[in-house]
Amino acid sequence: MRYRVKQKRNDINDKTMYYAQPVWSGLVGTRELAQRIAERSTLSATDVRAAIYGLVEVMEGLLHEGYSVKLDDLGVFRLSATSAGYDSPEACTPHRVHAAKLCFRADAQLKGNLKFVKFERDKRK
Repeated sequence: MRYRVKQKRNDINDKTMYYAQPVWSGLVGTRELAQRIAERSTLSATDVRAAIYGLVEVMEGLLHEGYSVKLDDLGVFRLSATSAGYDSPEACTPHRVHAAKLCFRADAQLKGNLKFVKFERDKRK
């Protein structure tokens, strides 16, 4: 993975510091992902895309029902919810609660593999 060094000013002590910032290589869409998976399996890219679309639909339904969804070796997905503050519990009605974020917690093995990521400094400014 490439990175750049960026200058940032620390407001607390008014000191300029330099930090690594990743340079993203691009965005891989479903078609590319399916093609890469197909090259490693007996499935066609079309079969893989169908499975991915099915996974998305089923996961969305389960998340809406309040389930966390664990994909082995990848991690756990769950929804977080919130509301404004109210003076009484009765005032916090269902229509005042909303899904805030989709949260992801990486599997321990996947997270542990981060130590094997190799970095190189990006030559562009």
